[in-house]
This record gives sequence, structure tokens and C-alpha cells, in this order.
Amino acid sequence: MDLVLFVALARGLGGSTRSLVSVMSHLRGRTRCVLAAPDEGMFVSLIDEKALGEGRVALPGPKNRGLRRLSRIGAALRICRWTLRHRRELTAIHANGPEEFNVAALAALVGGVRLVVWSHARDVSPWSRGLSVVQRKMLGRKLRWAAVSAEAAGVLSDAGIVDSDEVTIVPNPIDPAEVCGEERRVETPPRIGYLGSDATYKGFRMLPDVVARISDVEARWLLFTNERSSDNAEIWQQLRRLGETNLLEFRGKQSDVRAIYAECDLVFVPSLDESFGRVVAEAMMNGIPVVASDLPPLRRLIGDDEAGLLFEPCNVDAAVDALSRLAREPELRRELGEVGRSRAEVFDPRSVVGTLEGLYGVGLGRD
Repeated sequence: MDLVLFVALARGLGGSTRSLVSVMSHLRGRTRCVLAAPDEGMFVSLIDEKALGEGRVALPGPKNRGLRRLSRIGAALRICRWTLRHRRELTAIHANGPEEFNVAALAALVGGVRLVVWSHARDVSPWSRGLSVVQRKMLGRKLRWAAVSAEAAGVLSDAGIVDSDEVTIVPNPIDPAEVCGEERRVETPPRIGYLGSDATYKGFRMLPDVVARISDVEARWLLFTNERSSDNAEIWQQLRRLGETNLLEFRGKQSDVRAIYAECDLVFVPSLDESFGRVVAEAMMNGIPVVASDLPPLRRLIGDDEAGLLFEPCNVDAAVDALSRLAREPELRRELGEVGRSRAEVFDPRSVVGTLEGLYGVGLGRD
């Protein structure tokens, strides 16, 4: 049976790591999987909970940003050592983004194995960009590029790492069994959910104004996020004050998104930048309408107000209007949710994982 090493540097459960969990789940019994990742955080906890993979390469991952480059060098050396020990059985290395490419390239080179880079990145750092260009030339035909969307492929192309026509579009796989909650009842008042990070690019700063402005509409806000970004301390203070008025509840970030979606009647996605938009796709798969920023990848998911309502990024008035409309119209929520459920069928993990297997060269032997 083929062996693939998966390299992921993120600790948290974002779109890229949640997608990797889906990939490894659907490879079980077909391909042997080993994960190289920092040995802590919600991502590896979920991997352990699901008993995915037959081994682990523990990578250093200091929280101190000043030591990040040193930790990346240490990670590259550990992956290289593991690859040299297993090179005769190893089919491919999967790097879950440009940073992972940089730490896995040496191992692919010395091990003589195929390296598949699956990018979800919204940007590429100058240091990572320069290193990637050099390593691409060294690896030659052993290197395969994939991205979750045309926008993510464009990020790689704009950085000068690879031409966009050399990138295979492989969307995030979404397994209904992993994201769909119990059958939801229509609630009064409706519940509006915000999921994910408090990072600025997620549009988190809009929340206090939006929550306060729709207070005249009967609705409850549920925030499934944790305070992580030091840039948003003031925003968190404003939200806590709103919480004291019972306008919202703080639920924290959770690994089991099925329970989250079971509680939501609407999902709010005010992002300023996205390469794919996994929260939007997961909500659609649950039949939940979405109110989201009108960004190209999100419009591609939702359509022209087909599975939700779009608003101009950062436009609080437009966001409030869209949320208020859906909060007041349960029948419209139901109609948009049904369209979303149908549109989300394209993210069936079987076809997505099949495309990745082709890039890995599974079943073809080593080239």
C-alpha cells in the first residue's frame, strides 16, 4: 500500500487543517498516512481523536515569532531524516501550503520522492517566496502544484513561484458526516452564528457595529471564536459590553462543527480576504443561509444571492440590511438554505481526494 507523508505547520483548526483531516479520513484503508506537524493544538487533537495516520513526525513550533525561522529549519531536518529512513516505501510528500513546501522540499530532494503542494494561502511572505523559487528549480518534475481556488492559484502566480496554468484546482473536501449537525428546528428568535478566527482579515472588527445595529430585530448572536489577535482587544471589549445586554453569547471555538451548525439559523461571514471560504461551504451543506462579503471566492460558492445574501465588504449598512431581512423572513431562509445544500454537493470528498491521489501518483509507483 502506498505511503504518503502529510506536512502541516498550523496548530489550529482552520480551513486548511480541517480539509486535511477530511483528506486523511478518506484515504484510510487505501493509502498509508503519516503526519508531520507540531505535537500540540486542536488540529493534532482531532487527528488523534479520529485515529488518523499510522505515525507522527513531531515538528518544533515555538510560539515566539522571533524563533520561527529556526523552528522551520529544525522541522526541515526532522522531515528529511524521516524521509531518508522511509524513502523506499514512500510514494509522495504532501505539503499543505507554501510554508510547508519550504520545510518539505529538502526531504523530497534527498529522498527522490514526489512533492505535492496544496495551497490555501492568501499571501506568500517575501522570505518564503524567494526560497520557493529556488526549491522549485531544484525539484523539477518531482513537484506538483494544487490550490483550493483560482484566487489561491493566483497568489502563487503573483508571487512568481509557479505559473497559474501549472496549478491544479483542488477545492476543499467537505464530508457531510463531519460537518452536518442534527436536523435543525426553526427557532424564534433566529440565531446568527459567527465562526472561526478573530483575525482582522476575517472582518471581525465589523461585529460590534453590526450586532448593535440590528438590535431592533429579534435575533440572538452566537460567537464561536476565541480571543487570539492582539490587534482586536478593543473590539472584544465592545463585544463583552454587548454581551451584558444579552444580545450575544460567547461560545468559544469548538472542534466539532456539527454541534455549532445545529444551533445556527444564519451564518455571518464578513471576511475582507479569502482564498476559498470553508465556513460558507459548510453552512451551505447544512442548509443554512449565509450573509457574506461579496468576495470572488465567496460569490462563487453562494452564487448571485442564491444560497445567501452578499454585501459590499466593510459596508455595515448593507450587512445589517441583509441580516435583518433574513432574520425577519424564515421562508426565505429555508429557500436559500435548500439551494445552498444543493450547490455544496460539488465538495464531495471522493472526487476531491481522487484528484489528490492522482497528483501523489498513488498506484503508479515512483517516477
